[in-house]
Amino acid sequence: MTFNPNLYPPNGYVYTDSNGVLHRGDSWRDLFRTVTQFRERNGIPVGNVEHEVNVQHCANYPGLCHRDPVVPQPVRGGQSLNARVLNWLAFQISRVRQHGSVEKVSHEEALRRAGICLACPRQQSLSHACESCISSVASARKALLGDAGSVNKSLHPCLTLGEDCQTSVHLVLPTLKDPAQPANCWRAE
Repeated sequence: MTFNPNLYPPNGYVYTDSNGVLHRGDSWRDLFRTVTQFRERNGIPVGNVEHEVNVQHCANYPGLCHRDPVVPQPVRGGQSLNARVLNWLAFQISRVRQHGSVEKVSHEEALRRAGICLACPRQQSLSHACESCISSVASARKALLGDAGSVNKSLHPCLTLGEDCQTSVHLVLPTLKDPAQPANCWRAE
């Protein structure tokens, strides 16, 4: 998803980096340049700044975004867990926009999956240094799961897959095999 460049964002041209630094710009291009230069000066991998800014803005204001012709898959290399989870959630929201909804598993299956995730050593909490990231994750969860929320609000994101387990346990998702996944991971079934 991409924030509509013809609209002025409600909070201005701002972006909160994964380390909690708030960046401001006079335009999208200025904001992208500001974030890029900050990361270069501080020895932080630059990554795909435009994509990260779009993910954050679209998670906060999904009604002001439009679908990209090709939906980017979440990227692992060099991104913080917060950024990876936000990318994953943005991808799931784009599936809803494309197909009208996402297919969900039964309540019992979601509980079974949540039980596996709770015992998993790959569970890791998000960095709370980025308050807007936490808020964006909560907004995206609500958009995908509705007011009822998750069957287990104690779940953390998956460090291996970069997905929000509170959400993923409810969704019909393709099988993934990653060498870092535990043997009993339900995503590898």
